[in-house]
Amino acid sequence: MRDNLIENPISNQLISLIRWSILRHKHLLVVFSFAQIVLSLAIVYGLALMLPDIDEETAIYLSSGSITLGIIAVGCVLSGQIINTAKQEGIIYYQKTLPVYRLNIIFADIIIWGLASLPGIFMSCLAAIFRFHLTIEVSIQCLLAIAIIQISMICIGFAIAYWFSANIVALVTQIIMIGGLLFSPILYPTNRLPIWTKVIYENLPFVPASKLIRSTLFNNGTVSIRDVVVVSIWGIVTMLLSLIALSRRE
Repeated sequence: MRDNLIENPISNQLISLIRWSILRHKHLLVVFSFAQIVLSLAIVYGLALMLPDIDEETAIYLSSGSITLGIIAVGCVLSGQIINTAKQEGIIYYQKTLPVYRLNIIFADIIIWGLASLPGIFMSCLAAIFRFHLTIEVSIQCLLAIAIIQISMICIGFAIAYWFSANIVALVTQIIMIGGLLFSPILYPTNRLPIWTKVIYENLPFVPASKLIRSTLFNNGTVSIRDVVVVSIWGIVTMLLSLIALSRRE
């Protein structure tokens, strides 16, 4: 692979890295896709069984929350844990020795994990249509919002994996997933929590991401520029942190 990367121009480096990532993760991608489908069905169908009355607003929160949590699971949790494993196995060190732009390494993994989160998004949309009879509005605005959210969550997972030790990575990723599923107002309105928590949740990327999905995909409310900015800033900062980590000399 090293020889191919040396001979290839910059435009082909990304393609070579993507192909290499697919070969490395081809079995894991199938497992992750299945796990996302199960998670989507569990949220939309399972949590709905716990609620006695489901109105349209509750249905939208469950459906949009299912999509958001699926992206968080792949981006912040699964990709972070896989990068962490690769770091322990020496693969990250090997990548640092390759004659490629470090951004290409990050972009290749973003593309792979972005594609890996698509089955969960698709299944959540289908579940919302069949379970709650909701209308899904697919638009350029919606696709851009989902792409920004995917990139941001994946970069967060990368930054966690590149900068923290193995034990800390496992702890942080689990806190993110448990916090997102149980405590963050992703599956339910913010007004059910104490007012002081609103400041925290609005400056973390997870709740703004869920609001963007509700407003663009389910036409629930208007798109907030602030939510776009918060999610984008988290993505940019964590991408830069990942780039710095990959550029450091051991």
